[in-house]
Amino acid sequence: MERAISRLPRWMKRWEWILVILILVVYAIFSGLQPENYTFPKLLNQTRVYMVDVGFMALGILVVLILGDIDISIGATAALSATVMAVTYNQGDGIPFIAAIALMLLTGAVCGLINGLLITRFPELFPMIITLSTQTLYRGIAYIILKDQSAGRFPGWFSKDLGYGSFSLFGLDVPIMLVCILAVLPVYYIWLHKSASGRRIFAAGTNLTASRYSGVQTGRIKMAAFILNGIMAALGGFFLTSRTGSVKYTLATGYEMQAIAIAVLGGASTSGGRGSVAGLLLALILMTGLKNGLMLVYNDAFILNLSIGLLLILIVLVPDIAGRIRRQNTVRRQRLTLKKT
Repeated sequence: MERAISRLPRWMKRWEWILVILILVVYAIFSGLQPENYTFPKLLNQTRVYMVDVGFMALGILVVLILGDIDISIGATAALSATVMAVTYNQGDGIPFIAAIALMLLTGAVCGLINGLLITRFPELFPMIITLSTQTLYRGIAYIILKDQSAGRFPGWFSKDLGYGSFSLFGLDVPIMLVCILAVLPVYYIWLHKSASGRRIFAAGTNLTASRYSGVQTGRIKMAAFILNGIMAALGGFFLTSRTGSVKYTLATGYEMQAIAIAVLGGASTSGGRGSVAGLLLALILMTGLKNGLMLVYNDAFILNLSIGLLLILIVLVPDIAGRIRRQNTVRRQRLTLKKT
């Protein structure tokens, strides 16, 4: 078996191909269980629910994970940013909506800047502890602004055209929201995997000390990564708001775990140095198919969250178990070689 695997071309050993196989398996299972409801056109329509908003958040957290850090405040950042957009627009009585969107992005950047400053200035503290604190801070500010009320009544195009709008392509209704994230992904891929700045991010995540002594400004890279993460979280809140039509301080609760799960499922490592935009896209497709199928079969949000939690545990455990098996096989082969000599 090992020899057969070793003879496979290098490109067939990539994690992305495993994700492709899992996507096909999930589609085969649920299309068999729900042949009338689990179809490609209906899955395409569900991408607006399960893929776009959390996808933008996952793109942001991907860079943070590559650096070996973590940010669990992105859901709260999305809520605060959307809150700022809603209250400054003020149902059309405030500033123009485009200006409110700019303030939303600025709010996300400031939240990311605060996280980056705290993490780079206090390296002895764990990023999880810092971002857990800022998570409470950002959502608390959103609560102070809105209390238990909701803010809404955005321009008609925001919900009608962006949130639920679609256009026909080859006989399929393609959500406009899906096109937005698909337009960002190639740019993100080229920047992260093909540019010099992207390679520096991977280098810093692989060995921070060596990168620092090589002249890489690791502190600036971390700051930029957290600022970008805050902006992407704000964009996630923007698209989530366009779908829900209103903002509450509880917006995007739990989305941080979903975004991290998707980034890790796509090939990112919690220890840094690994990550893939192509893998993240495949992970989004897999999670969309899995979530939609589970909701059709069970119609229970608890089952959905339970399944995602179990999947995340498996994602973390499987590479570790595979690594242990490879090390044991290496030791066994070395022992056999020594016995022969």
